[in-house]
Amino acid sequence: MAVELSMESGSVLTLYWDMDGVNEGIASDFRTSEEKRFIFPGHPVDVTSRADWNKFIGVPVSDINLAWHVPNERCAQMPWSYHFVFSDDVSLVVALGEDEGSGLAYMPDALVVILDKEIAIKYKIPASKTSSCGYP
Repeated sequence: MAVELSMESGSVLTLYWDMDGVNEGIASDFRTSEEKRFIFPGHPVDVTSRADWNKFIGVPVSDINLAWHVPNERCAQMPWSYHFVFSDDVSLVVALGEDEGSGLAYMPDALVVILDKEIAIKYKIPASKTSSCGYP
C-alpha cells in the first residue's frame, strides 16, 4: 500500500508502510520524472477527479510536518504520519492507521489519508507524543 503525490514537474513523492525488523513506520521515496518509480501490488486509484481532492490539485505544498513514534522499546523514533500544509492553508495527512467506521484507529501496516484538519488534530496513537499533524 502506498500514497503517491505527483508534482507539476513530474516528480513523485511516495509514502508507504515499511518495517525495519519489528519496527514499523512510514517510509518515503522522492523520484524525479526521469527515475524509475516503485511498483506496488494492487490497483492504483487516481483521486484527482474526486470532488474532495479539488482543493489540493495544483496548490503548492508550503510545509510538511512529521509525527514520530517509538514503535517498540529501545527503537529509534520513526515517522508514523506526514502532514502536508498547502499554500492556501488547506492540509492533508497520510498516517499509519485505518478507518474502523467509528473513527480512526492505529494499524501499523495500513495507511489512512485524512482530508479534514480537525480529525487529523484529534488522531493520536499511544506511542507518539503528538497528533497526526505533528502538533502536541
